[in-house]
Amino acid sequence: MVFSKLKAILGSGIQVDTLLHEKHVVPGGTLKGEVRISGAEVDASVESVEIEFTALVEDDSKGEDAAGAVHDYFKAEVSGKFDLAKGTAHPIPFEVQVPWETPFNNVEVRPLVGGMKLGVSTHLNLDQALDKGDLDWLTVEALPVHKAVWDALESLGFAFQETDLELGTIQGATVPFYQEVEFWATEGEFHDRIRELEVVFVVGEANTDVVFAADNSAELLAPDLNSTVRFSIPTATADAVETVKAQLTQLAAQKGV
Repeated sequence: MVFSKLKAILGSGIQVDTLLHEKHVVPGGTLKGEVRISGAEVDASVESVEIEFTALVEDDSKGEDAAGAVHDYFKAEVSGKFDLAKGTAHPIPFEVQVPWETPFNNVEVRPLVGGMKLGVSTHLNLDQALDKGDLDWLTVEALPVHKAVWDALESLGFAFQETDLELGTIQGATVPFYQEVEFWATEGEFHDRIRELEVVFVVGEANTDVVFAADNSAELLAPDLNSTVRFSIPTATADAVETVKAQLTQLAAQKGV
């Protein structure tokens, strides 16, 4: 269990402690915890309490060395309006679904290389003033579809290099960024046909769209169609070798190699 202590806000003496029961989650899973509000020096009226999912996202337009910015991408209200009497405490247990499009930063207990950070913060709306608390960082495990595509690529001679988050929205997605997972062909039948492969997932509860971009000099938001394929597979899939192989073969043919 992990506590995150937030500052006393608005001169009221109110303290907000957020307890996450587990910081290791999966997209589509449940984040459980409790927000504990206490210590008011005067009677106060709380308008709402929210849990917000956030991500540290790069902006390539500012250069590779530019610091990333934290972007909020999903908000869940865990309490509506209530009155907090002076000196009292108000615990708020919560269960919030982790958004399906949450990026992953862990594959089978292996942290991924890259500058990506994912987290949640607690928002307290007090008497029409908003306090945004400190971030609690999360470990987000890959879904079966992520692992299936990953394993398929490795079996076909690709090696993982790094992953990060890029600012912009891929078609079909709802979040203001996309996760780019980069692989290099180091051996196998595609070694001389595809050098660098960028993979993007647009995850849904039932199905996931996968975008492959090979040796792509253009942005994924406006790709060279000869170097890109997009296909859909079930989110619960456990084996994608044949599908991935077929898509890579099509991609190589489009490139003329």
